[in-house]
Amino acid sequence: MKNRPFPFVVIFLAIYLILTYMLCFPPSDQLVYEEQKNVVDDDVTSSFSSPSSCLVPNDDVNSNEERYMTYLPHSGFHNQRNSLENAVFLSWMLNRTLIMPPILFSKKNYIPYRPFEVLYDMLNGNLTKSTRLCEIRGVEDQSCKFTQLDWEELLNFEFIKKHIRYIYRNDTKFDVKELYSYLNITNPETQVYTLADETRYDFQYYDDENITQVSNENFKYLIHLCSLRKRKDKLIHFGSIYHTLRFNLKYQENIEFINSVRESMIINHPALLDVGEKISKQLGGKGAYIGVHMRLGDNGLDRKFGAKAEENVDQIIKKLLNESQTTPLDVGEVYLAKDLFPEGTTIYAEECLRSITPEQRHLPIIYLASDKPRKDPRIKKFLREFPCVFMLSSNFTKYLSALRKIKNPRDGALLFQYFVPFIDGIVAARGGKFIGTPESTFSDYVDRLHHSWVGS
Repeated sequence: MKNRPFPFVVIFLAIYLILTYMLCFPPSDQLVYEEQKNVVDDDVTSSFSSPSSCLVPNDDVNSNEERYMTYLPHSGFHNQRNSLENAVFLSWMLNRTLIMPPILFSKKNYIPYRPFEVLYDMLNGNLTKSTRLCEIRGVEDQSCKFTQLDWEELLNFEFIKKHIRYIYRNDTKFDVKELYSYLNITNPETQVYTLADETRYDFQYYDDENITQVSNENFKYLIHLCSLRKRKDKLIHFGSIYHTLRFNLKYQENIEFINSVRESMIINHPALLDVGEKISKQLGGKGAYIGVHMRLGDNGLDRKFGAKAEENVDQIIKKLLNESQTTPLDVGEVYLAKDLFPEGTTIYAEECLRSITPEQRHLPIIYLASDKPRKDPRIKKFLREFPCVFMLSSNFTKYLSALRKIKNPRDGALLFQYFVPFIDGIVAARGGKFIGTPESTFSDYVDRLHHSWVGS
């Protein structure tokens, strides 16, 4: 009996159809990744170049495999922002696509720093539980403790888009297995290089081989950035990279790049800027008042600032008194923003100046941002020195209504409670001068906004 080719034809056709299907319809996680990459990967034309000591070997230049890096977020917004700034620098320096964790906003307690493995477990455990409860009870229920917002919803990303490649981390539960699956990593032992920190300040990264010591005694170990750049692992996974002194840099181009990253991270959310501007106008307009931030802390988790609160308040009072005008301010001088209001409108700053004695008018109009209310004894001490002090919670809450309906595009959660502190910062930054609290990341950021918007 002759052999019939029919079975072989059927097998061939089956294999052909399977391969065609796999090419046309890749796994869903891979498809999502490709779609994201196309959005953020276009026209990355950095005007900066890495130092010659970091040139990769010739056999690696032509590699077609995309390589990645990521890190673990923790703590409040400004610590997360600093970590992102450092991550952008590392992405540029190492020539790797950044897998960018979103902003983690918490209704109550944020996730604090912990060693790498513990922090991963805390992120995964807390976010898994929160996600499940959000699905069951809704995103506005108090048991739904976290919402994750893409950084571009809040900050200007023009500089970042020009200089690095990035995608957002979309495994919302921070499950490392999902991350590996997402990147088609099948053997983490050979494809992933992990910098698992055991303490907050384990690693400081440097760029000059002549550097032999850490630049800050808090750090334990030095890691050469060039050695990381030359690694061929598909993923470099950092733990915490928070700290303004995380890098020990000597190459001028590297210093300029990290400074440019930090200067570019400016709030550009239209609703926040609009509310901030309206409140600022009530104080006479941009540059017509002094912005102050007092972080007073307490004796609990924030005891670092609580212990220095009295000293910091005294220092701020002294600075303001030294910078106050020696001649009384005429009420007419506060008409800086009058043309921006309907005829007959009296702005808050003018009302205050009319209510005080001529002898007090050399004292500045002040916008005070603080973690404590007006009734706090330390703020009362400040108010006794300056008669025209305005605070968000006691003077401008009516302007916040515009923020109440803003939702997170990711999950639909209302962002009001997370956005209000940014208004404090925006208004304080628009003053002619800004005085902050030493060592406060909030003050540091407001000062950056101030220099960007006011320039002094």
